[in-house]
Amino acid sequence: MARRTREEALDTREAILDAAQDCFMDHGFSRTGLEAIAARAGVTRGAVYWHFKNKDEVLEAVINRVSVPFFHGLERVSRPDGNTPLRDLRALLRQSFIDLSEQPRVRNALEVIELRCEVPAEGDAITAIRKSGMHQTQSRISAAFARAAALGQLRDGISPETCARTLHFVISGALRMHLLDPARIDLRRDGLAAVDLALRAVARDPSRFDDLD
Repeated sequence: MARRTREEALDTREAILDAAQDCFMDHGFSRTGLEAIAARAGVTRGAVYWHFKNKDEVLEAVINRVSVPFFHGLERVSRPDGNTPLRDLRALLRQSFIDLSEQPRVRNALEVIELRCEVPAEGDAITAIRKSGMHQTQSRISAAFARAAALGQLRDGISPETCARTLHFVISGALRMHLLDPARIDLRRDGLAAVDLALRAVARDPSRFDDLD
């Protein structure tokens, strides 16, 4: 019985997050209330409060559903025993671009935080979520480049931190342009081409990327 109750609670939590993401997409963060989220999820407002303290926590959970798996992927890319961190990083980004293109939940979560949250109306909560994602992404990418540097796979005179910031700029720009004009900016084509250009620019041996699709 306890297991069933726990599973039901998890199902309710997921339903709330699905409903919240839909509401944020339709109306924006500031114009969505917990009552609307509860109604769309088919639960009481009390059920929402049982899982989340406030709307900010709901938003953070919506974003974490897609960002946490990506962060775990970045951690695997920078593992100490890895021998191909740049190729592994490229493979992770390629799969992420595919997921963003083909999975509505992933794409919509990104659109919510990038385009559907009005600042400064929401103030510090939105800024904190965005900064947290930015810092976590950059630190993990930097770790991957540090591993590449330790293996002698980066060009001389380029620091892992500079490589990470440059690639992060490329990724962020590609994602935002895709969200604004998905018909024109194809992540699997344009985003990956930009990533390849950035990686080739810093790799000691750019030919390592010649046989990749």
